[in-house]
Amino acid sequence: MPSAWDYFLQTPYIAETKGKNSYHMFVHCSLYCFPFYLCFGLDQRILLVFLSHFLIDTLKARYDRISVIMDQTLHYMVLTIYLLPISYCMVSIPLS
Repeated sequence: MPSAWDYFLQTPYIAETKGKNSYHMFVHCSLYCFPFYLCFGLDQRILLVFLSHFLIDTLKARYDRISVIMDQTLHYMVLTIYLLPISYCMVSIPLS
């Protein structure tokens, strides 16, 4: 699902130029984080998602240092870390 947000929210122009232009990468990462803001509100974890997305996509789009598979793996690892506190709070432990 995060990949769907990634591709759905960016324009073809941003997708094409995000590797060449830091501002376009900033816009891309902001658009990527927007659904997290809508679903979970604003907290410091969004900064983690934004910065990691910026770094991972820059390594892939600008420097071609990581593969698409590594790109997606890293993004899902970050999202797992992001969602851990939420899933932890949702676990109900019987007291008796």
